[in-house]
Amino acid sequence: MVALLAGCEVIDENNRLIPVSIPVDQTGRGHVLIEFTGFRCVNCPNAADVAEQLHQTYGEQLIVVAMHPASNPFTQGAYDYTCAAADTYYTYMGGSATTPFPTGNIDILAQADTWLHDYPEWPTLLAPRMKETTNVHMTAQVAWQESTRELTVNTTTYADLQEEGYLITWLVEDSIEGVQAMPNGDVNMRYYHRHVLRAAIGDPWGEQTTFGLQPATQTAHFILPEAYRREHCSVVVVATDNRHEIRNARQIAIQ
Repeated sequence: MVALLAGCEVIDENNRLIPVSIPVDQTGRGHVLIEFTGFRCVNCPNAADVAEQLHQTYGEQLIVVAMHPASNPFTQGAYDYTCAAADTYYTYMGGSATTPFPTGNIDILAQADTWLHDYPEWPTLLAPRMKETTNVHMTAQVAWQESTRELTVNTTTYADLQEEGYLITWLVEDSIEGVQAMPNGDVNMRYYHRHVLRAAIGDPWGEQTTFGLQPATQTAHFILPEAYRREHCSVVVVATDNRHEIRNARQIAIQ
């Protein structure tokens, strides 16, 4: 544990946040902050705090998804918050076993010639993205069947100009109580892990689709495992272009 924690990226207190002006722009476009994190990483709680501050600033316009890729040693051990889809995205963005944590990405987009960014950069990188509009529009609904624990996700999309892309569906669980290494060197056994990606519903890169001029609806199904608390879970639906860049996103609680 000590050896792994020593490899976690240490950022000077005065440089942890880059102050920026962040006006809320009501464009109707949802963005996704992907937070790559691990329970053995001492600086990851600081990144989670930044992600939560940004989420509070932008409200429903910003969806935070915390991913624990198994291919990084900071996620490995007796406590497992990993999922296969997290490794798919992490590897695609150049992450490896030696990548310093915490790190993150906005909208599956390479910015400043790199995919992965330290958490003090997130506010600055996110601010101009929040001002952008989108060609792709979407709504989503989730139906819950208590007896079978089945989710049915209906997502309706249309576009101002027809284009090809993909529709990704994620299951996210919030407030998972568990262990976390802390910045002061302690280990918190009752830390609440926020916005954790549990699974991609279907292919991690989504179902290929045409975002057309007329609304079209796609349906996905998922059986929620007993270990997941339904009241803490939500579905995130993401529309991407053919290069996987996120064009719009919605998060829906499971009622």
